[in-house]
Amino acid sequence: MRHGVGLGQAFRTLTVFPAPGKDAAKVSSQLFFYPFVGLAVGAIGSLILHCCTRFMSIDAIPSLVLGVLWTCWMAFATRGFHLDGLGDTADGFGGGWTRERRLEIMKDSRTGSFGVIAICLCLLLKSVCAAGAVRNGGLPMLMWSAIVARMCVVLMCSCCSYAKESGLSYDLVRGAGFSHSCVALIQTAGYGAALYFLLPLIPEYRTDVAGLVVMMASALLCTVVLGLVSKRKIGGITGDVLGACCEISETAALLAAVL
Repeated sequence: MRHGVGLGQAFRTLTVFPAPGKDAAKVSSQLFFYPFVGLAVGAIGSLILHCCTRFMSIDAIPSLVLGVLWTCWMAFATRGFHLDGLGDTADGFGGGWTRERRLEIMKDSRTGSFGVIAICLCLLLKSVCAAGAVRNGGLPMLMWSAIVARMCVVLMCSCCSYAKESGLSYDLVRGAGFSHSCVALIQTAGYGAALYFLLPLIPEYRTDVAGLVVMMASALLCTVVLGLVSKRKIGGITGDVLGACCEISETAALLAAVL
């Protein structure tokens, strides 16, 4: 085959892992596998925390330490790619007064005050919420947040237009469509069903339909709000906004789970 299906490409785009496989003929084909990438990254992180709680007394390890460990794993696995997008988006939206100036700031590799504040708050919230989930047997919820966040990225690509004439994510957004959204939603629903029916077989973990739905609804709400704000600020979305979407929706899902 001259081209791949996009699975390896999705891992190479969203994670630090050098997954094998050829690039797909269309860049947007990798969007079909974004929820699966979220599942893989979330499952590995959950397994790490499971081993910590299984082989050590949960009382011997403060839950906040485990929450920080989860956040460190997610930052490492994604090579800080999404966090960088969050910082650039916060700097552009907060520091620019015109569309052109906002795009110029977002393109700048330097991080300003708005970006630092956004990244710090995101990491703090994720760590605290992950700690709460671990303390209450909610490791499946951590995995679910990673899946839902990547699904939200697919939906944003499919529903929004690109803000510039060119860019690193231009072909990705331009090629996204209804089929990508449908596959992402169906795939995510399947993973949610698996979490609900299979993981409760492990006594110390618990999942419930209401929790899964509320987490997804919170992530989708933040995605819609971010998309509308981005359209008003810069006339569409960019790769930085997609990174911000992943981080914000994941944090929102974790916060909803704890609340």
